[in-house]
Amino acid sequence: MKKTYLYFTIFSLVFSSCSSPSGDDMKGIPKAVDDNTSAVKGTKINIKVLLNDDFGTDGPNKGSISTSKDTSSNGGVITVNNGGTPTNPLDDTIDYSPNVNFIGTDTFNYTITDGNGDTSTATVTVTVNSTETSFSDGILKYTVTNSINKEVSVKKETEIGPSGILSLPQTIEKNGVTYTITSIADEGFAYCYNLTSVIIPSNIKSIGKLAFYDDYKITSINISDAVTIINNDAFGKCKSLTDIKIPSGTSHLSDGIFASCRSLVSLPIPNTITSIGNAVFYDCSSLNNVIIPNSVANANMGSAVFGLCVSLTNVTFPSTFTKIPNETFYACNNLNSYTIPSNITTIGSSAFYECSVLKEIIIPQTVTSIGSSAFGMCVNLNKAVIPNNLTILPENLFYECSKLTNITIPSGVTSIGNAIFYGCASLINISLPGSMTSIGSSAFGNCASLKNFALPNNITSIAETVFYNCSSLTQINIPSGVTSIGKGAFAGCNSISEITIPNGVTSIPEIAFYNCSSLIKVVLPVGTREIGKTAFGNCYSITSFEFPNTVTKISDETFFGCSSLTNVIIPNSITSIGNGAFYNCNGLKNVTANIVTPLTIDASVFQFVNLGSASLKVPSNSVSNYKAAAVWKNFGSIIAL
Repeated sequence: MKKTYLYFTIFSLVFSSCSSPSGDDMKGIPKAVDDNTSAVKGTKINIKVLLNDDFGTDGPNKGSISTSKDTSSNGGVITVNNGGTPTNPLDDTIDYSPNVNFIGTDTFNYTITDGNGDTSTATVTVTVNSTETSFSDGILKYTVTNSINKEVSVKKETEIGPSGILSLPQTIEKNGVTYTITSIADEGFAYCYNLTSVIIPSNIKSIGKLAFYDDYKITSINISDAVTIINNDAFGKCKSLTDIKIPSGTSHLSDGIFASCRSLVSLPIPNTITSIGNAVFYDCSSLNNVIIPNSVANANMGSAVFGLCVSLTNVTFPSTFTKIPNETFYACNNLNSYTIPSNITTIGSSAFYECSVLKEIIIPQTVTSIGSSAFGMCVNLNKAVIPNNLTILPENLFYECSKLTNITIPSGVTSIGNAIFYGCASLINISLPGSMTSIGSSAFGNCASLKNFALPNNITSIAETVFYNCSSLTQINIPSGVTSIGKGAFAGCNSISEITIPNGVTSIPEIAFYNCSSLIKVVLPVGTREIGKTAFGNCYSITSFEFPNTVTKISDETFFGCSSLTNVIIPNSITSIGNGAFYNCNGLKNVTANIVTPLTIDASVFQFVNLGSASLKVPSNSVSNYKAAAVWKNFGSIIAL
């Protein structure tokens, strides 16, 4: 019996030890949970693997964390860091260093052991990136820019971004690695509409493009002199910004970095600056005075630097400057006079364009080149002296300078550009030198006060719309050497009463004399072959017109609306008459057609002409033909010549 009891006892003990554990027993077993993290190639990281693990109710007393080997699946080095407390595994972490040239996914296992010796194993997956990875502290987002030197850029984490005062940190820690913040990312804090002030510490060397763009509540930005690069439009549209200093460590002002900072009154430029980009202070509407240091080279200054600076009264250029760049003072509407320094030899295109209160501009004799539209739209400019060294005056130079009354063109000028004086409505007299050989299209268009004008004898062509709407011009003598006249050349010259076309001209172009309402007499040379569409349209005062017998075509609407035209002689050289050629010539009484066979014409040729009271004279042997021909037959009388 005793033997049987022992056997039973042993069996019971064995059975008991092999039975399933209860719920309470399970609570004592530790549980390790898999982890995922990232690293940069060649950079050691520290992984807090225990953050999501549980040692169970047995606790970590005398427990541990361990790895089965010292390398990962792809050769990374694994080291358990006991945190300086060998007997307390709760602060244990794992240091991981990826294989030197490895990029990709790496794995390794670790095991936790509780105080009773129970264990649990989990897998850590590490994504090793090439050079860049990002992480966040919940407010700011950081991107690794240099994994070797452990440098990051910073930007806002959310679309709205931070508000109030933003003081950027110098360093940030991630996975046990301390990174230095060395740059602000492109658009890093753009559109942070509740940001009022920014402090940029000395560790930051670079500010990205559009970094604080349109942060319209920012009033001050404190930048360390350690900043060496500020990219395009970094502070653009910071409309409330009043307090900012250009760091002495910066040598270049990039395009538009202060554009539309409309509360900036002054901003000293340090002598460490060697170049200034395009539109740097564009639309800084409160900026009033600027001194450009001698350190800035002329070739390194961009266009439109002070465009739309409507409070600007003066800019001092270095004595080494020889050029005012393009659009430098575009729409600087508080600049009422300006003396260009004597060291300047070139004035760029649109340099003073739309300086609406500029009354006087003094250009030194040193200037040898002026760009197009340099003084265009200076609507109050009444005095400008052109230096003698110029040979070419560009297009739109004084475009719409409506207060300009007189101007002298130097004797050495041989060419003036398109629309150079277009819209100079107060210009009364202008004298062109005999050396001039070229006048651009619309050169004097809309010069409504221009009365007297002499074309230089060396001119061989008259450009399109050159005298368009010169409504006070009473007389124009076209030199004998002219061989071509452009479209609309004299259109709207409604004070001219007589004009003689020289012998070399063979074609009268479209709308050449359109709306010349006082024109009575036109002398066309023998050799004229064609008269263009609406060439004499709305010339209300013309009473008679005789075509040279070399003309072969009367174009559409040639005499459209010539209501005083009473007599027309059509030579036998004419082979076609265009639609509406005499449209609304309601005073027409006598037409002579020296053409044997009636031309086929459209009814619109004489539309709104009372043909029933008009007389048509034709060759004697053609009377019957005309009486039978469409349109011609409508004349009240058709008689032989």
